Amino acid sequence: MSKTRRGISYVLGESNDDENHILPINSIQYSSFSDKFYTGGRDGTVKEWSTNESHEPKEDSPQFFFSDTFKDGPGHDSELDQDLSERILKLETSISANPLSYNSQVHHNFKITHSHNIHFDWINDLILINQDRKLVSCSSDLSLKLLHLDRSNEVTKFANIHTDYVKKLAYMRGSNMLLSGGYDGKIALWDMNSLAPVSQISTVQSSASMPSSIYSLASSSANTFCSGGPSSIVNLYDTRIPNHMVRRLLGHQDNVRCLLMNDNQILSGSSDSSIKLWDLRMFKVYKNFDIHDESVWAMSTAESSSPGSYNSTESSNFNVFYSADRSGTVLKTDLSYLSQNLSENVLPDQQTFTTNENAAVDEKVGLTAIVAKIDSPILALCVETVKQNGERSNSSLLVSTNGSLARYYVPETEQLAKYQYVRTCVDLIYNRHDDTAEELVADDQNDLNSDFYDLVSHLSVETNNLDIQSSRSVANPRSVNNEAATTKLESPDIREYNTMFVDQSGGPCTDFINTYNEGLFKENSVVNSSVDTTPVEIPLNPVPAERLTNIPFNKKPFVEYQITPKSIVAKRLFNNKRQMIVLYLNGDIKIWDLLVCQPIKTFPYEKAGTSGMSKEVYEQRQQDMDDIFEDHDSMDTLNNWCEVEIKSGKLLVTLKEGSFHQTEIYYDELIQAYPYLAYKHHDNDKYDDDPNLKVSNDDRFQVSRIILNSLFYSYALYEWGFDQKLREELRNLRRASLTSTEEPSQANGSSTSKRIKMFRKISSKTSVNRSTIPESASGTTSSSNSIDENIDADPEVAKFIGINEETGDKNDILKNLYNYDTSIMKLLQLNKKKYTEKYQTQGKQKQLADSILKIYSNDPKHLSNTYKSDASESYKPRINPKRLPPNLLIIIFEYSPDLGNLRDVLSFHFEDLQRLNYEQDNEKQQAFIHDLRTQLPRWIGHPILYDKFPAVNSSKVSFQLLEMDYSKLEPHQLIGGKSQRKIKKLPIMESSIKLTAHEMLRVGKILTYLTDKFESRTAEMKDHREPSEWLALECRGKELPVGMTLQTIKAKVWKSSSDVELIFRRKFDT
Repeated sequence: MSKTRRGISYVLGESNDDENHILPINSIQYSSFSDKFYTGGRDGTVKEWSTNESHEPKEDSPQFFFSDTFKDGPGHDSELDQDLSERILKLETSISANPLSYNSQVHHNFKITHSHNIHFDWINDLILINQDRKLVSCSSDLSLKLLHLDRSNEVTKFANIHTDYVKKLAYMRGSNMLLSGGYDGKIALWDMNSLAPVSQISTVQSSASMPSSIYSLASSSANTFCSGGPSSIVNLYDTRIPNHMVRRLLGHQDNVRCLLMNDNQILSGSSDSSIKLWDLRMFKVYKNFDIHDESVWAMSTAESSSPGSYNSTESSNFNVFYSADRSGTVLKTDLSYLSQNLSENVLPDQQTFTTNENAAVDEKVGLTAIVAKIDSPILALCVETVKQNGERSNSSLLVSTNGSLARYYVPETEQLAKYQYVRTCVDLIYNRHDDTAEELVADDQNDLNSDFYDLVSHLSVETNNLDIQSSRSVANPRSVNNEAATTKLESPDIREYNTMFVDQSGGPCTDFINTYNEGLFKENSVVNSSVDTTPVEIPLNPVPAERLTNIPFNKKPFVEYQITPKSIVAKRLFNNKRQMIVLYLNGDIKIWDLLVCQPIKTFPYEKAGTSGMSKEVYEQRQQDMDDIFEDHDSMDTLNNWCEVEIKSGKLLVTLKEGSFHQTEIYYDELIQAYPYLAYKHHDNDKYDDDPNLKVSNDDRFQVSRIILNSLFYSYALYEWGFDQKLREELRNLRRASLTSTEEPSQANGSSTSKRIKMFRKISSKTSVNRSTIPESASGTTSSSNSIDENIDADPEVAKFIGINEETGDKNDILKNLYNYDTSIMKLLQLNKKKYTEKYQTQGKQKQLADSILKIYSNDPKHLSNTYKSDASESYKPRINPKRLPPNLLIIIFEYSPDLGNLRDVLSFHFEDLQRLNYEQDNEKQQAFIHDLRTQLPRWIGHPILYDKFPAVNSSKVSFQLLEMDYSKLEPHQLIGGKSQRKIKKLPIMESSIKLTAHEMLRVGKILTYLTDKFESRTAEMKDHREPSEWLALECRGKELPVGMTLQTIKAKVWKSSSDVELIFRRKFDT
């Protein structure tokens, strides 16, 4: 693997905590414990949605429910259930002429209560674990993060394992094991007790040319898990066997995009538009669903949506699952009566089937209803589950699309699924004895004498020529001798009908249709504009599929949260390399300043709405952006100090070691753009009287030096305080060592131990035994010199002193650091070594060693004696923290050719840095400091802790200075009241001067140089006028501004690789 390097980035963009995501949502999780749901978006944020409503019943719009009279359960007359015909009649009557019911007792007012900006690229998946106390996210920034919902939303980052986008997560609650899979083909198994990877699996494909990426991942509750990807194969694994691989399941013809798994089954959704149910006992497809016409992009169950609501011993099933595709179709499939999901026999007379008969029934069982049809691909599904009286019910379905997060009512299908099952079983039972369909029909008179005679269907014969009945049972009331009815039944029906159901083999389901039966149902009796209340009917004879049209149960979502159209869609960097103009999805145009991390000018789009721009509007606004760019751009030609790209709808500003120091800005230009950086500004009034500080307009400042030291100033002050304490501790340790050598302790060495009081005491102190301090820290040369004294030391300093980079202990903290040699920790350890060596060379009376640190600051106290000898100190502009956004996301990343993206190593916010205070230390702060020391690269440590910055690799520009040939001027061009040959020449010593200078040299400096070369002083010089006031430089006939640099002249005016020719003269008369 190629060597990785580290850099730093920060994210600029809209991040309103109260608004929805600015890019689509990729993953949703629901917590039934707290009635909250969590969304992970392509904008890199996790948002928490809460409601103040309770699940107590409330009045809602009236709706039809299947009659309780026809439901099984306690309190019903079991004698009525003994006849299969009557059982089916009962179900038919409860179904027919009624619309699908749904749970209307749902929350409506979910609002965003927390927003966590923790990734700089897409969040691809979320999963709730540990009874919804933790939330894990994975991202295209190659990282996994743990959000502690029970600990003030603290964030813990997992170790870096993946080398490409991390796409999917799964959780085995029985073993508390997390799984992550990505485009690198790796599946990592994580112990959630230690957050450490315990195993890694590399997916191997049958063909070397086939990519091994992980697109989907799922697990059972204990030891098995599966993955899918572009190979169309479902790979099955078991953590209990050495190589983990169990079987490759073949069956799909395209990418496996979705997986769900329990202990006995796998559900797989593919780009071939099929869904397959796999039996893990036989390792083959048990049931196939061709219910989608497009690629299946999302699947969900109540458990996958809210895994915390299931305990480690509770088995899951696929009684109901939801699926959605690229075309926007959302389906609910009810498998409650699949033989594997039945916990008890629902048939009378304790009817039982053989294995083959069960398989035959299962082949026909499964009811699929259309929940919604949306004009957008479906990105994620989540089921809101309510648990009441010990029973779980699905109250609503959350659906993420490219433009919104929508909530839909879930149709109740249990009665229809039961009817389908009983109907199929009846057919099977009667076919045991008879080979013809006619023999399946029971005696009509028995049905007429039944208490459950199908009056609804009988009436429908007389009032409607549609072949609808509420009974397709063996006891058919339509076999009654009714000549009029028979005549109508025989007449051909060529009308078209609607249905909310899909056949498992594809196309509309012919078993149920949705239509109004005249005289039996009032259309205005149900008031809910979002739900289609067309009643369900059971046709006497199946209606041909070509006469059926699928319609959705939900006509529209009952609640919809539009994506906030504030993502950045276009950008252009100004020539000054500090500002960028951007175009937002809503049409707004803003100019962002990369130095102060804020927008400085806004050009709002007057017709901006809640949705994005049309293609025509986008093209127009892009032209507007280009026009604004031309109006505000400068002639500067500068090297790049950063890279800026649009990522997750925001600007990602990236600094890397090789180029971050290449851009400079002159002091006069700096304070013109940023007046608060002026030496005399009140932001700096604490030091404006310091006589040692000097600054002039010709001073140049590196842009990245300002931003880095502005961001990390609080951290630098922390290390300054720590360094002070470290030097004191090391000095006292050396004193103690010398004292113990001169005055040995008594016989047992334990009766009296001298305690050395340190500069500062804290309530929680660590006793550092002298024998545990390494030689490099103590200065001793033999283990016999160790002393028994306990030293009251600052715990953090004591721990730091105890670290020895030269020891071979495999458990040493430094030996486990992958990038130790390039980290700030290496620099600090070198400081400690130098301090120790200095104390070893001194006598018993030791002065405190001078600090090696030099903070980028205008405060004299942050200069050690080593640097205070300088006669003067240059001014160091630094942005006041109040002018920087506190929620600015800062990322330390690593990169190499082997990584598919910048990989997040450490991320935090600017406000986290601002809270650092050495005088108020705590465990959380110490952990953060350790992360900064070990993860920040030393090339960042040099400018913020030592005020060392790489020199700018300034190129040289060759140029010639020539005096104007005044004879070629136009007659009207006057100098000193004279024209052409009458103009007096300047007293230059040479007619042509050839020079080479650095590219940042400005025209004003060249003019000053010229006056130094004059043979005699001109009248203007005698008047002490600045050369720029009366002299001018031209290039290719264009007079050059005083502030223009040689680099700009050559690139924008001269436009040639040859030496630049500059013509000088006095300024024209005005």
